[in-house]
Amino acid sequence: MAARHYTKKSFLVCTLIATFLQWIIYQLLMHAKLGLPAECFSLAQVCVVLIVAPYLAACAARFGYRAVSSMQLLALSPNSAKHRLLKTLVISQLPILGWALLSTGFILVTDDMSFVQALKMLAVLAVYSFSAGAVGLWGAQIFRDILFGAELAYILWCFLVGSMFLLTPLERHIDNIQPFVPIVLHANPLIAVCSIFEGWNIFRTPQLYELTLIPSYDFTYPAWYVIGFIQLLIGGGCLLGTARISSSLSTLTSNL
Repeated sequence: MAARHYTKKSFLVCTLIATFLQWIIYQLLMHAKLGLPAECFSLAQVCVVLIVAPYLAACAARFGYRAVSSMQLLALSPNSAKHRLLKTLVISQLPILGWALLSTGFILVTDDMSFVQALKMLAVLAVYSFSAGAVGLWGAQIFRDILFGAELAYILWCFLVGSMFLLTPLERHIDNIQPFVPIVLHANPLIAVCSIFEGWNIFRTPQLYELTLIPSYDFTYPAWYVIGFIQLLIGGGCLLGTARISSSLSTLTSNL
């Protein structure tokens, strides 16, 4: 009963915080005129998942490590340890996934968004939740701290999203940056939303047109599932890295 109450409480707190963050981000995106309401709403959803998911995973990792004794960790086989990490990651993301389902249902009912687009957004948010959570899990294992673990994920997403603004200084040293444009678009998790809403060119909006060189080059938006697959690779790599660190720590503890 206590665990069930804790789950409901976690879901409620996560929903309130995520909704508040989305409202702020949505207002900023609409003020910048980056797209229609449904498009800005979906972009805000992605931003919220990338912010909340690493923190949830880092919290689950740290509290999980405190709850399991060293002898219990040593008793786990490598496959059992990986299964435990994956289970920790999945359970930690349930609150933000529940919020994603509610918020997507809200925009589906209240705005001009098709059912197919809503399904694609849910798939993207679920993948990003896993990927961002895995990075947070990895960071928590490295730094043994919740905030530092989440901040590692934030630094990664800031770099991937902000890479489109780095093309301007890069052009000063390279004559042709055309080959870098597809790399930047595939690595940016926000671009998946542009692929889902066909006909929306976010780089033609007044704000981004002046801030990045991408509109000056020929480009096409990568398919949303391709970007999602890249994020899955990032998350899977971080999850394997976390398992490797856990295994190394267990071996070190046994030797001591």
